[in-house]
Amino acid sequence: MSEAKKYINPFPVLDYYSPEYFCNRSRELNILLKAYKNNRNIVLTSIRRLGKTALIKHLFYHLKQDKTQNIKLLYFDILKTQNMSEFVKEFGNKLIEIESKNSNWLKKLTKLISGINASISINEETGIPNLQFAYKTPSESEHSINTIFKYLSEQKDEYLIAIDEFQQITNYPEKNIEAILRTHIHSQHKDKYIFSGSSKHILISMFNDYGRPFYSSSEVLNLTRLNIDEYSLFIVDKFKQKGKDIDFELVKNIVEYFDIHTFYVQYFFNKLYDTKIEKINSNVTDAIITEILKEKEYIYFNYRNILTSLQFNLLKAIAKERTLEKPNSSVFIKKYNFTQASSVNKALKYLLDKEMIYYEDNVYKVYDVFLSKWLEKY
Repeated sequence: MSEAKKYINPFPVLDYYSPEYFCNRSRELNILLKAYKNNRNIVLTSIRRLGKTALIKHLFYHLKQDKTQNIKLLYFDILKTQNMSEFVKEFGNKLIEIESKNSNWLKKLTKLISGINASISINEETGIPNLQFAYKTPSESEHSINTIFKYLSEQKDEYLIAIDEFQQITNYPEKNIEAILRTHIHSQHKDKYIFSGSSKHILISMFNDYGRPFYSSSEVLNLTRLNIDEYSLFIVDKFKQKGKDIDFELVKNIVEYFDIHTFYVQYFFNKLYDTKIEKINSNVTDAIITEILKEKEYIYFNYRNILTSLQFNLLKAIAKERTLEKPNSSVFIKKYNFTQASSVNKALKYLLDKEMIYYEDNVYKVYDVFLSKWLEKY
């Protein structure tokens, strides 16, 4: 075992490591593998930070181990893109990065680079090529999309392309982007796609509403929370491997406290694992919770400045309720001294639009679990 391996924290929060540090998801992995092998595209949805990206990379890891498959794996996130040109840039850069792993990549990609009206530079630190674009009209970026898909169709290799936060294309000023992408993807019989995103209602509408370009074109997989017992056992086992003693019930209570929300559970246990304490009890875990909430307090205090008093008080009320089923009920309005249901509805819509809260299983919750616990506690 290498020195780097000995000291790795088994609770990653920024990236995927390997199956050794990935809890379960065997059912979801099997669905993704079957979809790929049987030429079905997949729509993968869940609330944010529940593990969609890690699951995609877990799938990629397993596909890489299968030497019978001649496949190139391409993942890119378009959440920050605002138009078709930026979409092309993300897509093009990731494609160039993948293709540049071959020795004759520049010769092979010269036509593609000129076809998408881009110049290329090499990052001195990473050695990864990067494309620079200078589009002046929307038609130029549309032409570049056509060129990228034409390039893909001409390759002997098969590609599995995962586009994360795919619902972002509905915010582009170019209103024909769905139709453009659907036309190309529909004609690409060789390549497979995963359309991932955290805005479930938008993604479902894109793929399930009759008349939308992507209607009925992909299988839908909704990622739910991990089984609490399996997740807790996984965590206990990682601590035991390090010679640290932690009680299963204590772990289970913490996982439940953080709503079995993967990122927040991982973040907490990443911090806890980093301590030198070998016998972990509730005093230790309470101290870590306090440390995390205090660490983020300066951000959370600022919400009082960017939200109206009604919006902030509603956010706080939802946190204290933990799950809110009926925001219009007289009981809830009276309990938190709101004036009328209409004003609550307006504030509720704002918090939903800004993704500070979300609606799941007929209840409202605060999206950021740490924020929710801070509001509840302080």
